[in-house]
Amino acid sequence: MAAMSPVLWFILFLPFGATSGFVSVTIGYLAKQQGIGDAAIASLVALNMLPHTFKFLWAPLPDATFTRRAWYVGASLVSTCTLIALGLVPVSGQTLNLLRLLVLLNAVAITVLGMAVEGLLGHVVPEQGRGVAAGWLQAGNLGGAGVGGGVALLLAQRFGTAPAMIGVAIGLLACVLALLWVPEPSVTRRESVWHELRGTVADLFGTVLRSRPGILAMVLCFLPAGAAAASGLFSAMADRWQTSADAVAVYTGVLGGLVAAAGCWAGGWLSDRMDRKRAYALSGIVLGAVAFGMYLGPRSETGYAVFTLAYQFAAGLAYGAFTGFVLEAIGRGAVATKYNVLASLSNIPIWYMTQINGWVSERWGPGPMLLVDATSEIAGAVVFLVVAGLILGASSASADA
Repeated sequence: MAAMSPVLWFILFLPFGATSGFVSVTIGYLAKQQGIGDAAIASLVALNMLPHTFKFLWAPLPDATFTRRAWYVGASLVSTCTLIALGLVPVSGQTLNLLRLLVLLNAVAITVLGMAVEGLLGHVVPEQGRGVAAGWLQAGNLGGAGVGGGVALLLAQRFGTAPAMIGVAIGLLACVLALLWVPEPSVTRRESVWHELRGTVADLFGTVLRSRPGILAMVLCFLPAGAAAASGLFSAMADRWQTSADAVAVYTGVLGGLVAAAGCWAGGWLSDRMDRKRAYALSGIVLGAVAFGMYLGPRSETGYAVFTLAYQFAAGLAYGAFTGFVLEAIGRGAVATKYNVLASLSNIPIWYMTQINGWVSERWGPGPMLLVDATSEIAGAVVFLVVAGLILGASSASADA
């Protein structure tokens, strides 16, 4: 099957990132202005990630039922409705529980949207082009998070949150038009949904859980290397770097999204040109170095701009390299299921590091939080390389024997 234009993966995955950007950038900043603490803001961002940690439970559905295009359209409609509802609810301490519910509902819908895109990509894109496609996919994720959150914050500051979110939600819904250029892969269905689900689970165990590359990918998913969790607090800590709302919208939003997208393209490109395990570990080390640099750097708007942008580029590098590595490990077949088992697990360190970072920042400030984040990134990368050597080294030794 011929490969599609890689730009399509960027467009289709844009809502996946933009909705998380609205929570971390727009709601995060507005919540801080209402006097809500770092820990509460971090818990809201972490809640947005929570369904992504166990989305593998419903990942077989897009592989086994209906079509991936149909799942994408349905999930996009649900996400649009919840985004509009989020825009209509004022951000305050009294509305936190309702905001949490809406964030959770939207996050569940977005997981399904992501599965549909990943399933399409896994069948449409040939092996030699998966790194580049992965880069564009994650550019839609991180780039969308920055651009979506930044645009929403800029519009909210000028026209109010409700008009801003209605406009953003309708714009994201228009991404379904990209499906016109992406064919639904021809898949032979089994005689019933139950048999289809059994076949999907069998593919998961055979390809991922019983292969050394698959096991290594699972190990990677629990490590904090590449988590880039500090970015979830960039908007909340902006006032301590003397940074205005408009500057936050630009540096962690519009411009940050473009920089993150460039990082994703670089990560995908890199994963096609060097060992994909080392490419991912390198991205974790770069993230740690940037976080440490922000800790040492000046607490000014210039320092905020330089280091948040650098961090977002490094995050994109990690996401692009991760997707390239995982697509290599899972092969074809039930792509949505296999990818989302690993993607679900990979969100666990993002979730727990966001919680830890918020707790540290609440008690000791953003400086110590950056130190904790930097240490976790570098330590995770080192542990991953050591484990990779042990697992794959043992595989090579067995083959030689």
